[in-house]
Amino acid sequence: MKKILEKLKKIDRRIIYLLVFLSIIIPILPGFDFLIFPVPPTKETRQIFDEVEGLNQGDAVFIDWAFDPSSKAELLPMFEAFFKHCMKKKVKVFIYYASLNGINLGKESVKKITAMEEFSWCREGVDYINMEYIPIAADIRIFNMDVDFKGTYKKEGKIFEGVETLRDIKYMIGLSGSAYHFTHVDMQIRFNYKFGIAVTGVMGPDFVPYLQTGQLTGMANGLRGAAEYERLVSDKYEKNYYGSATKGMSSLTFSHLVIFGFVIVGNIVYFLDKKKRG
Repeated sequence: MKKILEKLKKIDRRIIYLLVFLSIIIPILPGFDFLIFPVPPTKETRQIFDEVEGLNQGDAVFIDWAFDPSSKAELLPMFEAFFKHCMKKKVKVFIYYASLNGINLGKESVKKITAMEEFSWCREGVDYINMEYIPIAADIRIFNMDVDFKGTYKKEGKIFEGVETLRDIKYMIGLSGSAYHFTHVDMQIRFNYKFGIAVTGVMGPDFVPYLQTGQLTGMANGLRGAAEYERLVSDKYEKNYYGSATKGMSSLTFSHLVIFGFVIVGNIVYFLDKKKRG
């Protein structure tokens, strides 16, 4: 016992770093799907899923992309899961960028998804459209004036049939790592649309009051929220589908277990050593 205690007290910190690194990287490697644990969905995330499930083919969905690459880890998986869900429901998707730095990231993500065999039928201008960037200060004025989408964004296409303003949007989701979504909550009174959000984990508590009042119909909070949405899509359409959020949550789980393990061992060694010295 004495030798074991001495070895544990002098363990090289590089071993700890290595074990934490392995606990993070292994669950996301190919061939280690048995280490992935789907995350049980919360009521708030399920609300978003149920709203999309309740839409009819051809209904319009508005995605307000208000994040840049700095929030990619938490919000991009949610966008991809939500966009796939919309395509499976065959609703029309309008993607608007409130973040100039997020345009290329969004277009690359859409291009990757529509290149998949399952979604090869999707056509830009018919099934979805990128409406580019308009400064946040300007979009408030534009939407409040009920300006026609086609004229505002200088876009053409079959997708605009029956969709002129926000009044024609059946559901809107905003993705952001800031308080930007408060703008759309305020605009609900005028345009009467249902609105859900996907936010970074640190912003989630700020929007809880709006969930309680019913102004928000759903919230996917951080990486966990994205993993929950992936689980819902998987259960409904793709069995054993593991997206990047689900894999990321597994990495977080195992890395936390390793850290907790070392904390417990460290405390045990401390108290045993203290007892030994009297």
